[in-house]
Amino acid sequence: MMSPSLLRRSFAVVAALGLNTAVQSADPLTPVIPIPDSKAVAVKQPAKPGDADKPVIWKRWIPAGQPMTLGACLEIGQANQPTVKAAKASLASGERGYLALQNFSRTLELLSPDLPVRRLQAQKGIVAATAEVVRAQQEVIYDITRMYFTHVYATQQEQTANDIVEQMETFYRVAEEILKAGVVDPKIKINNFTLYALDDAIGEIRRLRDKATLGRKQSLAALKEAMGVDQLFPVVPSIQELPLMAGSVTLEEVMDKAMTRRTELVQAAVVLDVTRLEACAQSKLGHRKTVQTFAAGSDLHSRSLPTPLRNGEYRPAPVPPEMPNILAGSREDRVGRALALCDRQEAVYEKVVGLVKLEAMNAFLMWQSTTERVKDAKIRYERGLKILEESRAAAAARLEPDLLVKNEALAGKAQAEYLEAVEKQLESLINLERVTGGGVRPDFPGR
Repeated sequence: MMSPSLLRRSFAVVAALGLNTAVQSADPLTPVIPIPDSKAVAVKQPAKPGDADKPVIWKRWIPAGQPMTLGACLEIGQANQPTVKAAKASLASGERGYLALQNFSRTLELLSPDLPVRRLQAQKGIVAATAEVVRAQQEVIYDITRMYFTHVYATQQEQTANDIVEQMETFYRVAEEILKAGVVDPKIKINNFTLYALDDAIGEIRRLRDKATLGRKQSLAALKEAMGVDQLFPVVPSIQELPLMAGSVTLEEVMDKAMTRRTELVQAAVVLDVTRLEACAQSKLGHRKTVQTFAAGSDLHSRSLPTPLRNGEYRPAPVPPEMPNILAGSREDRVGRALALCDRQEAVYEKVVGLVKLEAMNAFLMWQSTTERVKDAKIRYERGLKILEESRAAAAARLEPDLLVKNEALAGKAQAEYLEAVEKQLESLINLERVTGGGVRPDFPGR
C-alpha cells in the first residue's frame, strides 16, 4: 500500500520542478471529535475544471461486485469468520462437558468427592468460553472496519496521485510544444533537461500511483479474509471517500467502559476463580497421591500471548496462566501447591488489569492527538487555498508564474496531509471501539 510519506514525496517533486498542482477546495465542513451516535459526511475528492473534457489516459482498477455497506460486511463476517465459528464450537464443547458432569450419578460422588467442585469449575469455564466468543466477534468488527476504510483511503490516495500525473503530463506536453516551436522568451526557462527531469518525475509518481492501486487490492483481499469469504467473493465498499465524524467522549468514560467490557478481564477472573476452586477440590481427596487438576481437561495456553518489546518501543505483555495437569503428594502438599498457584493467578489478573488500563489510556490519547491533527490539517489546507487564490491573482497581474506554481504545490501537499489526518483519526476511533469492548460505538456510514 502507498504510504502517506510517499504521497508527500510526490508533492515535493512537483514543487521542485515547478509543476502545476492546483487543488480545488474540499467540502468545508469542519471535522470534529468522532464518537458514538455521530453523523458522518464525506471528505470529497476535489474536482478540477476541465476534467470532463480530458481524454482517459489511465483506467482505475475496479473490482467486480455490487457495492456493499460496512454493515453488510460486518454481518457477513460475524456469520462466516472461522475464528468466531471456532470460539462458538469451543463454547458448545464446554457446555456438553458441563452437562456430562451434571449427569453423573450420586453414587459416583462417593467415589469422587471432588465432583461438585468440578461442576463449579466447568460452569465457570462456560463463562470464559462465552467471553472468548464475544472477544472473537469484537475482533472481527475491528478487522473488517479497519480494512474497509483502509481500502477507501487507498482509493483516495490513488486518485490524488493520478491527478498529479495528469497535470504533470499536461505540463510536459506544453513544455515539449514550446521547445519544438523555438519560442524565445527570457521568462520561459525550458530546455531538454527540463523535459528529462519532468519525464523522470512522472515515472516516479506513476509508481506511487501503482503502489496505491496495489494497496487497494491488498486491503480488499484483507477485508475478504476478515469477512471469512473467498477471495473471489464480489464485495466492493460502497463509499469512495473517508467520513468525518462528530461526537465526544472523556477519558473517564473510556477507562470505565474498558474495565467493565473487556473480555480479557472476564477470562482472567474466571481462571482465578477456577484456581481457587482447585485448592478446594484437592482438599476433598485425602488418600490419593496424584490428582488431576482442571488443566487436564482444558488448554490454558491455547491463545498465544503478545511478545514484550523493550528495544526502543515499549510494549509490555501479560503473564501466562499456570496449572499442571496433575498435582502429586499428600493432601496438604497438593493443597499448598494449589494455593501458591492461586497467588500467582492473582498476580496474573493484576497484570491484565494494568495492561487494559494502559491500552485504554493510549487509545484515548491517540484519538485526542489525531483529532487535533485533523483540525490543524484542515486549517492549513484552507489557508493554502486562500494563499493559492491570492497568488493566482498576483500571477495574472504581475506575470509571476513561479509564485503560482509554488503555492499550488503547497496546496496539493496540504490536501494530502489532510486526507492522511482523517484516515489516522478514523484508525484511532476504530481502535477506541476495540479497547472499550464496543462501549464506544461510532455510527459509521452504512453501519
